[in-house]
Amino acid sequence: MKEKINLGIVAFVRNTYDAQKGQEIYKQSLLDLENTLDNVDLFGWQNVVEYPDELEEVLTSFKEHNVDGVVLLSATFHLGQLALKIAKNINKPFLIWALPEPSYHGERLRLNSLVGAHLDCSNLYKSGFDNFEFIYGETKDPDFKNKLNNWLDALRIIKKWNNTKIGLIGNHAQGFYNIDVYEPEIIKEFGAEIDFISLSNIFNFKANTDEIKKEMNNLSGIYNHGENMTDERLEKVANLYICLKELEKSNNYTAMAIRCWPEFANSYGISPCASMSYFMPEHIPIACEGDIEGTLGMIAYKAVGCNELFLADISQIFEKEDSLLFWHCGVAPYNLWDQKSEKTLDTYFAGGRGVTVGFVLKPGPVTISRIDYARGKTRLLTLEGEALPTEKELKGTYVKVKIPDAKNTFEKFVSQGVAHHVVLGYGRYKKTFEKVAKLKNWEIL
Repeated sequence: MKEKINLGIVAFVRNTYDAQKGQEIYKQSLLDLENTLDNVDLFGWQNVVEYPDELEEVLTSFKEHNVDGVVLLSATFHLGQLALKIAKNINKPFLIWALPEPSYHGERLRLNSLVGAHLDCSNLYKSGFDNFEFIYGETKDPDFKNKLNNWLDALRIIKKWNNTKIGLIGNHAQGFYNIDVYEPEIIKEFGAEIDFISLSNIFNFKANTDEIKKEMNNLSGIYNHGENMTDERLEKVANLYICLKELEKSNNYTAMAIRCWPEFANSYGISPCASMSYFMPEHIPIACEGDIEGTLGMIAYKAVGCNELFLADISQIFEKEDSLLFWHCGVAPYNLWDQKSEKTLDTYFAGGRGVTVGFVLKPGPVTISRIDYARGKTRLLTLEGEALPTEKELKGTYVKVKIPDAKNTFEKFVSQGVAHHVVLGYGRYKKTFEKVAKLKNWEIL
């Protein structure tokens, strides 16, 4: 389900134009939006506003309802002070909305909405406000709806991050300096909180015997496994799953990240990959190798209703197919299964203690992204592709993804020092992620 947001909306007019027509359009637009917006609490100010002193009640209402964004409708041309007064008093993203001009039959412009919106955007920009977007159209126009929903989804992501608590089990993996984070920067950019959990707490956790048996049965029903997957190892997978579930419940985490090697296999007896694959479809995302920025990327997809996520390495370039191999050792959530390949539990690394899952991910449209902090600035990599039907020829979880100019695209962002993990999510979210980057003033790669 998409993150719920509170949206304020107000319309501006000037009586030297057809304010009555502007108000009619505004009232009908409010009805249309109330009936069509998904998981949005809409707080539309019922009266149109002409003068700055009329905004006092509007501002009070929007603050009381804790709006996550504000739509300013240019119902007619209007005074330039109005948008600036709202911007100075509400530090939230704005959408400046212009309407198409109704027929005028040889008369003057009835609304002149476009010029009013243009004035607002210029005033805001030149006054130092960057958190606004411009949109043109009517509520029944499909292109308008798509652009509005992309902006609303960007608000969902920003809100979700600001209410995020991430459980970090251990730290980042050995030598993975490129995914290390500076906690004050995470607070500043995202509003997110990181809660540290020691590996020893996880290793010492022991679930109820009946619970473990129940989960062992469930695991055996989802994944096939051979004689290398002993009852002892399966019990450890089940026990760790229950541990992760308890952590989520008791700490109200939005997501977790985990240092999955080398200590897990050495001290716990297995790697955590299979437990994570089993956990994620019905619970919160978990990033392997302690990747906090990867976790924040996964949270972004969840905020817009995407529950089909894979934190992956890009492990191979297929030049003839113009595609890349997205692979990880065996941690993809089982809800990404292609319905054809065998889903297995494997012990092919860490001396037989690397209990992972193995299957091919399903085909379909995907968005690849990476939030990446480097040299004092946050960057966002985002691109779209098509996951292809892929044969099962490897251990681990993986899929080939066709991307326009795949080799050159990969070479370009690797040369820019982007971290080696990316989040693959099923669906088209590139435009939404780009709006997030613009609102956050991040560089888009």
